[in-house]
Amino acid sequence: MFRREFMKVAGAGAAALWAGQSFAAPEPEKSNPMKILLWCWDARMTWDDQPDAILRVMAAAEKPFPYPKASEAYLIGFKRLVDYCAQAGIQGIIIWGFLRDSHGGVKAAQDLCKYASDKGVAILPGVGLCSYGGYFFEGEHPFNLGTYLKQHPECISTAVEEGGKRQVTPVLDPSLEANRAWWREGLEWMLDTFEIGGMDFEMGDFVVNPSPEATAARAALGMDADGNILDTVLATRDLMARASQLRPKGIFINCTYRGYHQIKNFPRMDYLKGFPKETVWEYTLSGMIRQKAFPEGYSGAPDHRKYGYLHWFNASTKTQDKDFVPDIARVFPGLHTLGFEFVGTYGELSAQNNPLADRNYRAQIAWARESGLVASDFK
Repeated sequence: MFRREFMKVAGAGAAALWAGQSFAAPEPEKSNPMKILLWCWDARMTWDDQPDAILRVMAAAEKPFPYPKASEAYLIGFKRLVDYCAQAGIQGIIIWGFLRDSHGGVKAAQDLCKYASDKGVAILPGVGLCSYGGYFFEGEHPFNLGTYLKQHPECISTAVEEGGKRQVTPVLDPSLEANRAWWREGLEWMLDTFEIGGMDFEMGDFVVNPSPEATAARAALGMDADGNILDTVLATRDLMARASQLRPKGIFINCTYRGYHQIKNFPRMDYLKGFPKETVWEYTLSGMIRQKAFPEGYSGAPDHRKYGYLHWFNASTKTQDKDFVPDIARVFPGLHTLGFEFVGTYGELSAQNNPLADRNYRAQIAWARESGLVASDFK
């Protein structure tokens, strides 16, 4: 695919964005295109006018993750990223820290979603069900986890990291109907309030709830699967059914945060049973794609919608200065063969006056669409 052909596919706006850059490749093999979802924490964004005021670490459920910028930076930065995505042909942006009082709360998030929707870019708020703030990450709000637990202290629970000794408090027990009702109400509020393209749900940090109720509920599922994933099933099976009912074309993601090589009993994947076919499952691929078995050894998974998340190109992973084109050229064709519908890295590093960032994003778009491109021909 030559530059003129690629830009015709990507849209006229991309021509201005990529002026002066080109690549050529042999006739590529045909495959279904993948769609790019960029994953962002608000506190690590550099697209605004305060690019150095960021957190440079990974978030953790039991630690604060404050917003270090002026409140107006939230809209400035994410609108710039939306513009880039619209021009380049990127499907959407996952935003953790989507709602905070410190950067404008509901009003700012509504403005951002309207802006993105008008440009054809999906905004997917990150939602921590068990931890990570709930629907409203930081602030006094009925759908903030801390606010909910102040009102319902009987729902405070402690979970244990799967396979480890780390404990996380406070969390929500996915077996309690009161908690599942709160999650459903939060889903409905989000869809009523914001022009979003879906949501990115997670249970949080591989934790498993040891309560008698949760233990019994996991056993009653009759599935031989990882404990954290079983807690995800308890929390989201009804939630995903409601999401599919309310927004059939939405992208509603269940995060596993593990690759196929970390899935118990792969390729059986019993945990998929009972979920709507529209449900998207996230797999973190950074470890999986380094396995000798990739990709051929990971075929045979049941047919379901998949999002491949790569811990690439980000300050918290200290990879902000790496050219990922060779990795993308090696990995993305394998993801095509495994049937991934969505794929993407972090999107926190601005491409403004940053040719490396632009190159890393453009390469994802290129290989997501055509698996047969050659790295040496990408400029």
